[in-house]
Amino acid sequence: MQCTLCNEYIEESQIEFGEAYKVQGEFWHAECFAEYFDEALEEV
Repeated sequence: MQCTLCNEYIEESQIEFGEAYKVQGEFWHAECFAEYFDEALEEV
């Protein structure tokens, strides 16, 4: 799986440790999401 913004590979461990998330079927690094949407992504 790849980050929607930067296209870099996302590992399962990054999702497990909150460094990346799946949002509405898209995968994002937490930093990329924050940069693109100008808000932090919090796990619900």
